[in-house]
Amino acid sequence: MRHVASALVRRLLIAFAAAAITAMPLKAENYPSRSITIISPHPVGVATDILARALGEKLSAAFGQSIIVENRPGANGVIAEGAVAKAAPDGYTLLITSGAHIANAFTVKKLPYDALKDFAPVTQLAASYGLALITNLPVNSVADLVALAKKRPGQLTFATNGVGNVTHVAGLLFDARAGVNMIAVPYNTPNLITDVMTGQVDMAFYSVASAAPLVKAGKIKALALTGSRRSPALPETPTLQELGYKDFDVTGYFGLLFPAGTPHGRIDRIYGASKAALASPQLQRVLGISGMYPVGSSPEEFAAFLQRDYQYQDRLMGELGLKVK
Repeated sequence: MRHVASALVRRLLIAFAAAAITAMPLKAENYPSRSITIISPHPVGVATDILARALGEKLSAAFGQSIIVENRPGANGVIAEGAVAKAAPDGYTLLITSGAHIANAFTVKKLPYDALKDFAPVTQLAASYGLALITNLPVNSVADLVALAKKRPGQLTFATNGVGNVTHVAGLLFDARAGVNMIAVPYNTPNLITDVMTGQVDMAFYSVASAAPLVKAGKIKALALTGSRRSPALPETPTLQELGYKDFDVTGYFGLLFPAGTPHGRIDRIYGASKAALASPQLQRVLGISGMYPVGSSPEEFAAFLQRDYQYQDRLMGELGLKVK
């Protein structure tokens, strides 16, 4: 009987141990258990970087772990995005991205990753009011600018942050919608805004947040915005849609992406903490100063948004002749 009893006890102990092991994943996961890195495709001080750092502070407080913002600028975001696409899908490497993420799929030859398949959407953090059309030309309205451009075809210039960048796309779209022909001048230095103010280049489609202080100081004029709503930073500046350019919507967005294959539980954890952070006065203030407004969409909603943007960029880049062969 003792042997039978001992065997029974052993079987019960084994069964209890197996049940305990099976139940372990059902307990709250200890994530994150170390620092998380947010890789930004832009340099220190620009809107993406400012948002990443403000968000990082909130996530760090929520998780009790360090959030490191690593800037990897260059190639219109391809360098940073490529690094994240190749990172381990363990929830410890995030990408904070902007609209260039999808646009690059059509403007960059041999992109080293798939903009949709190689990433796991977390949340769209925010959206922008678009870009401000700024100039120091002797014009006071978009109508004046169009009239001048038609008098001087192929002579007026607009500064951009590079081929395929949203500043370039906005200029080409304006050409197409207004029926004018302007020359794009690519910049890869901070001189862009200075050259517009001094007249070295005639105009630019520029960040509302960066343009607003200059407009208020009387250093430059803002004729219109490229988004669908007016910005609180420039409340007197109309949108191009208001001015009759109905099919004109060039706005930026800012979101978080993990490498594809990141566990859903970890995606949801970052999404939940990010959404809570967006409701804080600190993040609200950062977004307002940077010319953005909060979104906080779910991973599924952000995935659907990226799919729609992919289709839109496909059509737009084809129309503007920016699609690589």
